[in-house]
Amino acid sequence: MDLRRIRYFVAVAEELHFGRAADKVNVVQSAVSRQIKLLEEELGFTLFTRIGQKVGLTIPGEIFLPEANAILQRADEGLERVRASARGTVGRLTIGFADVALWAGLPSILREFRSQAPSIDLQLRQLDRMSQVEALNTTGIDVAIIPSPTPLDGDICTEPLAATSFVAALPQQHRLAGRRDIALRELASEPFVLFPTRMRARMLEIIVAACSAAGFMPRVTQEAEQVHTLMSLVNAGLGVTIAPEWVTEYFCTGVCYANLIDPMPSYELLIAWRAEATSSNVAINQFRRVVTMDRSQSDARRRSVEHTMTG
Repeated sequence: MDLRRIRYFVAVAEELHFGRAADKVNVVQSAVSRQIKLLEEELGFTLFTRIGQKVGLTIPGEIFLPEANAILQRADEGLERVRASARGTVGRLTIGFADVALWAGLPSILREFRSQAPSIDLQLRQLDRMSQVEALNTTGIDVAIIPSPTPLDGDICTEPLAATSFVAALPQQHRLAGRRDIALRELASEPFVLFPTRMRARMLEIIVAACSAAGFMPRVTQEAEQVHTLMSLVNAGLGVTIAPEWVTEYFCTGVCYANLIDPMPSYELLIAWRAEATSSNVAINQFRRVVTMDRSQSDARRRSVEHTMTG
């Protein structure tokens, strides 16, 4: 059914005058009359009575009017949803993330994204980095928040999200608690709580490589798959660990931190997405813009702090 004919019908039904209806829809009167006649033929019943210059609705026309208005409203709403989807303000965005991203500014990014695109159906999936790569390749997620470096296919794009250094996390009663700086070799005999090797976590790779460079392999006595669980085990006195400095702002009770004097690479998080997906899901670019804005604000705050400390 032609929506244009329905719009003409509604205009005539509201005005009860073909000339005024034509002015309302910005066409000539003959076009309105012709389209109404075609609509009546399509429907199989007469919509209007015409006696001289007077126009009135037939009983079928009166019944059809609210239905016609509903059809037009649904069409307009559907078109607006499509347009909003093209703008990235409605739709769905599925984000995979490593749990450490929760302490790297992800909550504030999600809040800003939600404020900018409240109609986006936002889905979050906590996955280790290799599971994220698989989900990204199989379209199980739209965006991945993963540590760098991570093996990715050539059609996957990345941008930096955040980076931080590592600190030693010690139980509050530990013999080294209270020290500002320590060397990794001072932890050689300590029980460690770390990620299981099967996760192939980037953080574990960095920690093991740094300990090896310091002359020992960590003696792992407890394993956990999430950072907050590792910190809880440290809090319980079950061992020490090496953690991104982000956690120092969130896990304070029962845990002490010390800077590491050993050279260690930074722990870096990236956002990753499939290049081809941005044409069909523009919410990906909306999320990228929020990440870029958050990164710029974080850089400005860091420069301000550094200037204050050196000023």
